[in-house]
Amino acid sequence: MELDSHLVHVAIRWVHVAAMATAFGGAVTVLALAARPVGEAPGAVVAVAIRYEWLFWAAAGVLAMTGIGNLAAFGAGLSEPASRWGTTLMLKLGSVLGLVILSLPRTLAVARLSQSSGDLASAAVVRIRNLYGATTGAFALILALAIWLAHG
Repeated sequence: MELDSHLVHVAIRWVHVAAMATAFGGAVTVLALAARPVGEAPGAVVAVAIRYEWLFWAAAGVLAMTGIGNLAAFGAGLSEPASRWGTTLMLKLGSVLGLVILSLPRTLAVARLSQSSGDLASAAVVRIRNLYGATTGAFALILALAIWLAHG
């Protein structure tokens, strides 16, 4: 039984969007928790951040695989990199690469906070808020570029 290639391409796009929603929504959730008044259960914020880091890296892997699948599906029909659309695609891909590279220090910082002995200070929550604020901003930029590409 042969699969309909159009159906496969649609499924890949949906999985890509679901992984982006998971990664972006998780970052927004951690940011919202860390933005509460300082001193409210910093250990709980770190615990949620640790769970998010696992989700983030899983979603990043899915996004990379499905992104490559999307490029392969549309490869011949894509605009040249020198075109406006192609330049935006290159900007999006560069932003994604930057987000992934800059997420490693965030993950390491959260891991370090999770292993700190004693009570977590409000400074830890402020640090998490800053890290996830940057992550959320990067995701918002990538999402805006993706929307522009889809409708441009």
